[in-house]
Amino acid sequence: MADNKKNPRNPQSGLYRRLTRLLSSPIVNRRTQLQRRYRRADMDKYDFKSAMGLDFKKTSYNPYDNMTANIMANQSRYERYIDFDQMEYTPEIASALDIYADEMTTATMLSPMLKVKCANDEIKLVLENLYYNILNIESNLFGWSRSLCKFGDFLLYLDIDETMGVKNVISLPADEIERIEGEDKTNP
Repeated sequence: MADNKKNPRNPQSGLYRRLTRLLSSPIVNRRTQLQRRYRRADMDKYDFKSAMGLDFKKTSYNPYDNMTANIMANQSRYERYIDFDQMEYTPEIASALDIYADEMTTATMLSPMLKVKCANDEIKLVLENLYYNILNIESNLFGWSRSLCKFGDFLLYLDIDETMGVKNVISLPADEIERIEGEDKTNP
């Protein structure tokens, strides 16, 4: 009887109640695996005869199929970004992101954050100027790497002048950027 109270699968145990209260907060989004099961059931009815799936290849082209597939992919991508953003409100995950970013950007006098090794002193000077003066990696790299760990990708907009080179950088919000390919045949 005493062992049953410590069993986390027992609804009367304290651990079970605490875990239920913790995991039933509005931060945790639960999704069913029905979509995966339906996709798997749809794929199981086809018999792949080659490693490349050539026998499964479509014979007709419908541009609306590609458009709806892209819309669904972007929608699930946007949902993932919302989930990633909500995960930061869990203290353990926020601490883990801080630790990862700190480990990536820690510098000392003996081991700098970024060391440029180049035989040409002019190129070395230009790169050090870019990284330390223009990009200001000593103060920006921690936030950039934390965002990279959080979302899985990170985008920077480079403000480039044709005579001076890179003048400034602006970090772009990853959830608002969308990759478009093949829309214009003259400028892919």
